[in-house]
Amino acid sequence: MYILDETKPHQKYFEEMTRIPHGTCQEKRYADYLEDFARQRGLSFVRDAMDNVVIYQKGTPGYENLPPVILQAHTDMVCEKNQDCGHNFETDALDIYVEDGYVKARGTTLGADDGVGCAYMLAILDSKLPHPPLECAFTVQEEIGLKGAFALKPEYFQGKRYLNLDFGGLGNATGITSAGGILADITRPVSFAENTMPAYRIFVTGLFGGHSGSSIHKEKGNALKICARLLEAARQEGAFRLVRLEGGEKCNAIPRECEAVFASSVPQPRLREVLETLAEQIRRELRFQEPGLTVLAEPFAQPAPEALSEEESLAALRLFYLLPTGVRGRSVEIEGLITASENLASVRMNREALEFQYCIRAEKRSAQEQMETELEMLAQLCGARIRTYSYFPSWEYNPDSQVRKVLTEAYREQTGREMEQLASHIGLECGVFCSLIPGLDVATLGALTENAHTPEERLHLASFDSTFDVLAAFLKKLGPEETQ
Repeated sequence: MYILDETKPHQKYFEEMTRIPHGTCQEKRYADYLEDFARQRGLSFVRDAMDNVVIYQKGTPGYENLPPVILQAHTDMVCEKNQDCGHNFETDALDIYVEDGYVKARGTTLGADDGVGCAYMLAILDSKLPHPPLECAFTVQEEIGLKGAFALKPEYFQGKRYLNLDFGGLGNATGITSAGGILADITRPVSFAENTMPAYRIFVTGLFGGHSGSSIHKEKGNALKICARLLEAARQEGAFRLVRLEGGEKCNAIPRECEAVFASSVPQPRLREVLETLAEQIRRELRFQEPGLTVLAEPFAQPAPEALSEEESLAALRLFYLLPTGVRGRSVEIEGLITASENLASVRMNREALEFQYCIRAEKRSAQEQMETELEMLAQLCGARIRTYSYFPSWEYNPDSQVRKVLTEAYREQTGREMEQLASHIGLECGVFCSLIPGLDVATLGALTENAHTPEERLHLASFDSTFDVLAAFLKKLGPEETQ
């Protein structure tokens, strides 16, 4: 029984994907599904050790001898859920439904990023729509640094024309650039000692969150930074010791929630007054972009027999308070383009260490290196160390792209409107593919999606359908009569 329209192959294949757990690093079952799909249709394919899958299909009649086209999307999804949601991303199908023309998932992310692109490729492979030879790449671990794309080999591909299907958002645009970046972990050793002071809990919630590339310019609240401000206000009132600190989930998601437990010598009425006053000030600061912000400050319900010392708590809180996040640069050449940003994505404190995770993005490598150096200096000053990893390259603008020209023509013919061309701050696999295949001509396409990387993620059904029609028209326009 399908909730979406199974007579539309792209809708059917998207719904089937939602039934298969496919969070980042859990893509094996979906790779099995793709392998079965290819075998059942007699299509050749490659599956590597990481579970990247590339499925090949010959051109349709009249298109057989044309140069191949690479289509590409990633199979992993960001697994975020509301605190009261019992969904298990490793075992459960997503609970999808349709409301007001949008597909949503109850309490969790939907995986439209990038289940939409995967569904499009399967629908094309399972159709008789005209197209050149296809090389359909389903990559893994995109959400943690494009790791699957980096593992691909040049011999998997013959095509020099490439359409990335991971450009969800507006539904009426194609990308012309994407940011490069790097992930970073900052770790500070900690040790616990006996605590006799009463403990209190701060819980920051109700924030929208969002993708740290496509939403960073919206000045959304970062739950970690809000929590750090509240903790510092509590520390200034008297003896203060950290007990617990946890918030955020994914490196490329702006954190929506953060919980802290601390011990304090300050009388409860005074502490409540200080925290409530600051919480109200922060709510006013963010009243337009974060109307749902909630700050809970209360006595901790459990005993806290151990905590960091006052000295260690001060050093840890200084680091937490000073870590930067948000937009670092804007382009003066391309209106609206963010050129550099940092996302303080998560914090965890265990028995041995206080750990932060970052995603650094920049249009130019030099700007990225500057932010790396700043974080390294700050970490050293606060007794912490930094580890950087998962570098992903940017995709630079090509003013003479023929693939983009054909795509925008197909869009115009299908919709009667001009396709918007956007320079993007998100990290796409386009840069990796350009490094893998010299001379690659690149464009991007995606349906209208909203609130990626949050449980409010949703997919606009009409755009899902119309964008598939644009994709089909694009492939048709690559035919012999169009390319002479």
